[in-house]
Amino acid sequence: MTDPPPKENRMSDLDLNRRDFLKISAVAAYTISGMPGFLARAAAQASGGKTLVVVQLTGGNDGLNTLVPYSNGAYYAARPNIAIPKSDVLTLNRDLGMHPALKPLMGLWDAGQLAWMENVGYPNPNRSHFASMAIWHTADPSQASSEGWIGRISEQIGDPFCASNIGTSTPLALVAQQYALPTIDSVDNFQLKLPAGVQDAFDAMLGTPRDGEAAYLQQATRAMLKHTATVQANIGRYRAGTTYPDSKFAGQMKDIARLIASGTGQRVLYTSLGSFDTHAGQRADQDRLLTELAEGLKAFYADLEAQGLADNVVVMGFSEFGRRVAENDSAGTDHGEGSVMFALGRGVKGGVHGDSPDLEHLNQGDVIYRQDFRGVYAEALNGWLNLDARRILGGDFRGPGWLAS
Repeated sequence: MTDPPPKENRMSDLDLNRRDFLKISAVAAYTISGMPGFLARAAAQASGGKTLVVVQLTGGNDGLNTLVPYSNGAYYAARPNIAIPKSDVLTLNRDLGMHPALKPLMGLWDAGQLAWMENVGYPNPNRSHFASMAIWHTADPSQASSEGWIGRISEQIGDPFCASNIGTSTPLALVAQQYALPTIDSVDNFQLKLPAGVQDAFDAMLGTPRDGEAAYLQQATRAMLKHTATVQANIGRYRAGTTYPDSKFAGQMKDIARLIASGTGQRVLYTSLGSFDTHAGQRADQDRLLTELAEGLKAFYADLEAQGLADNVVVMGFSEFGRRVAENDSAGTDHGEGSVMFALGRGVKGGVHGDSPDLEHLNQGDVIYRQDFRGVYAEALNGWLNLDARRILGGDFRGPGWLAS
């Protein structure tokens, strides 16, 4: 028979367990503090369960080689080495066509389910990655806000689990003042993992009646446990409706499809692909990334269709800025201003929204923005998520009309 551990060791173990409990409870409380009701789902039900998927093309994707002004001689004059040959362009209209790497998306274009927004940007453009990304994430060109536009969505809905990032670190777009929104590196690992030997003591402490702040921590922890358990239970029933490519981005899109198909009630799901910072050797890097983007999005949409969910999901993509019109001496392009955004799904009004970029009248060598990106956001908020865009964006912004009526 083994002797019991000395009393001081037993107390040390108990203190460790208590500390673990308080640490986990504090995380849960921080996650949901300020929320009027735990795991609120009324807003999601009222909107018909619609989901917005946001894809960030990190690094400053070159819009001119994505949506190519193939009829414009100035484009080819400015880019003798990296321009997309006319013979390779996927023609969309008499002026514009897609990069050939985007061919997997032509089926969506032909079906009227792919929209491009031209000349998108914001006043007084900033060519710094950090500053410009912060502007897109906060929807605040003044850079005065420390809260993300998706974080404000969660506060308007009153549910910190209404939006998640699929990736390794939480982007500023998902930062809220009242609580933290989840970042999920892998859906399979989205669960509470306690240190070894702590589970029994944790369960006992969670079941002990408490008052005051301790009761609040207890309630917060139970809410977090309930949410993660629901996610794990539901994703186990998911069966992919298509074969996804073997790429990191495709894996992220598959995780997003799993969350949507599992009915976890999330309104916004966010992920990223990069880096599009193509200062040198642009054609090789951008061609590879756009191929990864198109193949991942095609598989994702095919999966949604197989799951019967294609009516409920719209994908919206952006990058923090475009690139200079003229190529540089390293067969690349440097930081620019106006660029393109895209959206896809049955809920979009397919086509090109906005004129072909004016390459004869530039701002210090850059495409001049004509569409404020907040107008694109506003359409997603008002028309798709049925939310008050003015409250979230801090003003009224006209969109290009990319969302189907």
